[in-house]
Amino acid sequence: MSPETIEPCPACGSDSPRRLHEREFLNRRWTLAHCASCGQHFTSPTPTEADLRAFYAGDYHGELRTEGGSEAAFGEKYRRYADTLARHLQSGRVVDVGCSTGLLVRLLCDRGYQAEGVELNQQSAAWGSAQYGVRIHTQTLDNCGFAQESLDAVLLTDVLEHTRHPMEFLRSVARFLAPNGLVMVTFPDIRSLESLYQRALAKLTGRNWLWRSCHIPLHVWEFTPRTAESCFSAAGFRVVEFRRSQPPFERASSGLVRLAELPIRLLSWATFGRWQGTQMEFVIQRVPETSENNGVSQPQTEVRVVANRARRIAV
Repeated sequence: MSPETIEPCPACGSDSPRRLHEREFLNRRWTLAHCASCGQHFTSPTPTEADLRAFYAGDYHGELRTEGGSEAAFGEKYRRYADTLARHLQSGRVVDVGCSTGLLVRLLCDRGYQAEGVELNQQSAAWGSAQYGVRIHTQTLDNCGFAQESLDAVLLTDVLEHTRHPMEFLRSVARFLAPNGLVMVTFPDIRSLESLYQRALAKLTGRNWLWRSCHIPLHVWEFTPRTAESCFSAAGFRVVEFRRSQPPFERASSGLVRLAELPIRLLSWATFGRWQGTQMEFVIQRVPETSENNGVSQPQTEVRVVANRARRIAV
């Protein structure tokens, strides 16, 4: 497929997607497309399995494999994730998929969970196992030997948007969850205030790289609250908590760029980040299959009511 051609929407099959953004990466041109039918944002062409392996191999996240590197980058965020899980699950067997160096696994073990990690980057897994003394599998979740319905929770923090088939991935995860088991899912909102501002700035200046909230092709999918909820519901989950947070802002190399981005830096204040932050953090719950629902979760309207109620939770 040529760079000029946008493939049909991989979420709903519609041929209505339109081009929003383009980026060069690994000597190839990638497009961020938006489907007018279902609202989903996605990378076109869809990265292959070989592409994904190339994206994350070798020195990917190498800066985390240093003394204190993971703690400096993710310590505060991971402690918040552990607090979030504790509101819904006080103990149990937990697996962190895409755990990188395993810092979050270590934090969960310290809180009394039976926690393990899954990380396909061999270097990160080996370094983390030695550094934090935790078990990190280097196979996919399907090949780690977990029995069906043996896990109380699975963490997918900044993971699902990197998969080729997120709905199928969630359904696969559900097989390993106990009835009413939990999944924590986090990823950015492509239509957050920060993202919309950066897109406008990129278009105004002609500098595509300024849309730093857009992560194609590393993100195969870019989500909004609505498309995320649709994916969860179709996979047989219901939302039990939703909140926002604001990741630290990257320091721009240019003083003019820092000045132009000053208005959205207000999001770094806790109050603004709670309501308008870019990062979306969901806790979703497996809905057991019954003769009444045939594996389909509660209606989308009910899911949205739960999510709206959860927005009141402070960061």
